[in-house]
Amino acid sequence: MKVTSVPPRTLFVLALTSLLLALPARSEPAARHADPLVRVDRLEKISEHVFIIPDGGVSFVPNVGFILGDKALLVVDTGMGSRNGAAVARVAARLAGKRRIYLVTTHAHPEHDLGAEAFPANITMIRSAGEEQDIAEYGLSLAEMFSGMSKVNAELLQGARFRKADMTFANTLDLDLGSLRVRLLAFGANHTRGDTGVWIEADRVLFSGDVAMQSPPAFASPSSTFAHWRQTLEQVEALAPSIIVPSHGPVGGLDFVAGARTFLTAIQERTAAARKAGRTVDQAVAEISAELSGRYPDPLRLEWAVKAAYAEFP
Repeated sequence: MKVTSVPPRTLFVLALTSLLLALPARSEPAARHADPLVRVDRLEKISEHVFIIPDGGVSFVPNVGFILGDKALLVVDTGMGSRNGAAVARVAARLAGKRRIYLVTTHAHPEHDLGAEAFPANITMIRSAGEEQDIAEYGLSLAEMFSGMSKVNAELLQGARFRKADMTFANTLDLDLGSLRVRLLAFGANHTRGDTGVWIEADRVLFSGDVAMQSPPAFASPSSTFAHWRQTLEQVEALAPSIIVPSHGPVGGLDFVAGARTFLTAIQERTAAARKAGRTVDQAVAEISAELSGRYPDPLRLEWAVKAAYAEFP
């Protein structure tokens, strides 16, 4: 019998498909299943220079950010597709006035990046090198999968494409917004290979992407490792932010870092014990998920984490 290996790109898309198709079956607030539209009427100011549009607990909607300096505005994430992107762009134009507009995305998943095409041609699009790698390798495969999940997703993503970056950076990039300096941070392979943070030191505000949030870490990339995620959490902690704005979910603080560490430790310790006891990866997933499901009710996050931990042990 001929055995055909499955390319990592295919495994990645299949894993995300499993996660996203599982969402409606879980017991969650009704808001999570509303249409994935950025509610621009909910714009709020959270610090001297930072505004956000909260996701409202809706699936496939990010927390959108706006950092306003004297000479420029930086937008963080776009919403899914041109309809959302255009709505966010209108808010940006209103806040910016005659200021220059920059746009950065926390990672290249559709609800964060695929509204960028709707922004005016004269804005400056910035991506980390890791995001560029993810886009080059996976292209619009996730957008195609998202489109197949609902009619509204298909409408939002019709004709979607990635906007060409005007600026890219490998590690950090400092932006002068006029009396306000913002640092972009290429966190590397955690949730995705292109995880990007935005640090506003003057306000002690960090946009953390999916690196630190209320939900436990989601190992959504074949490149994700526990060791690197821990290093990124140390990097976040060293900044000492007063406010952390994650990609999804409520705004918080360094409690997000503590929660992520607790999850990583729980998974690693139990996976090490399972491997020592001779359990297969599937047996380890089943046993650890059963034990921890009360604390961490998302079965796919548990599965991904156990599989990533299992693969890292010699």
